[in-house]
Amino acid sequence: MAGDQTTLQDLARKTHELRERLVLVQTELAEMEVTGSAGGGLVTVTMRGDGEVTRVAFDQAALGQGDAESLAALTLTAIRHATDALKSLTADKMAVLTAGMEA
Repeated sequence: MAGDQTTLQDLARKTHELRERLVLVQTELAEMEVTGSAGGGLVTVTMRGDGEVTRVAFDQAALGQGDAESLAALTLTAIRHATDALKSLTADKMAVLTAGMEA
């Protein structure tokens, strides 16, 4: 029984430590920015780690084309690229967080 209690205490301690590290990683991610672009840089989107888009920039050449539909498509693609970059960054951070955890 005493061995079981130690195991439960160890599990509780590890869970607490993991929660603390998770909060730190979430804070770190929220402060980071990722960028996605489309059309060879015609449209660039900047997104914070919490998923908020903070900037959308259009190259003058994109505006000069006058095709709103194409510009909208490029913007969506840039947002998707930024979202993919954020997912990748988050996965990398989580992998580091959970590295060495025992099953």
